[in-house]
Amino acid sequence: MIGAVLALIASGLYLLSATRQWQSLTKRKDADKSLVMILALAAVMSHSAAVANNWITHGGLNLAFFDVGAVTALVITLVITLSSWRKPLENLFIGLFPMAAAVLISFSLHEILGSQEHEKVTQLTGGLGWHIILSILAYSVLIIACVQATLLYLQDLALKKHNTRGLVQALPPLQTMDILLFEMVWVGMVLLTAAFVIGFPFIEDIRGQHLVHKTVLSGIAWLVFATLLFGRYFFGWRGIIASRWAIVGTGFLILAYFGSKFVLELLLNRGL
Repeated sequence: MIGAVLALIASGLYLLSATRQWQSLTKRKDADKSLVMILALAAVMSHSAAVANNWITHGGLNLAFFDVGAVTALVITLVITLSSWRKPLENLFIGLFPMAAAVLISFSLHEILGSQEHEKVTQLTGGLGWHIILSILAYSVLIIACVQATLLYLQDLALKKHNTRGLVQALPPLQTMDILLFEMVWVGMVLLTAAFVIGFPFIEDIRGQHLVHKTVLSGIAWLVFATLLFGRYFFGWRGIIASRWAIVGTGFLILAYFGSKFVLELLLNRGL
């Protein structure tokens, strides 16, 4: 119950931070990055406490749908918040923080109602533990890359239409956005590849472990991102082309993990 309360507090703080940044962006209030960042840090701290409490309460990292969602959201918001200290990325709060808040509200409701079974991993040690940790980190970084790619796509379209107001004015320069996208894709690919290599030996019965769809879709996602990096290096892909590939790759990755867990746990009521 404490974890659920902390998660609700974090969701409120995320929404306050995003709302304050939106007010600055729309000129309804003067910009106040310090306040926005304080609210964001407080939200991340509350979010971290909620995840830690849940871990302690259940004796390990819970791999159920909403619990993994809460951990993934934490990694995403933590990376974006810390990155915002050195780069002008706080406008990303407007899109990412409400999504994190929605995840935490869902997580809290399921904790309070006790409507989900808990699937525990008592110790995240050894190969399986590293596979889980690296997978969550990879998903988180590549989801951020997807958001970045979406903004880059819209920014590129606006510039081609000679529209230099609104979104274009609020975001960092196109070149900076492009560099950030590929930085995240590279990091995500390294983490994802490492997760694949470490996790492969633990596949004993791909059908019995319900890993067919996850393995196939994750493999497709890896190939999409590998193609994107190949195109970047040899053909200089950027802008709209790069954004499309990044969005498609992340789409397959989300379906691979969260899509599979959603169907098996929430629709079919079977554990993964």
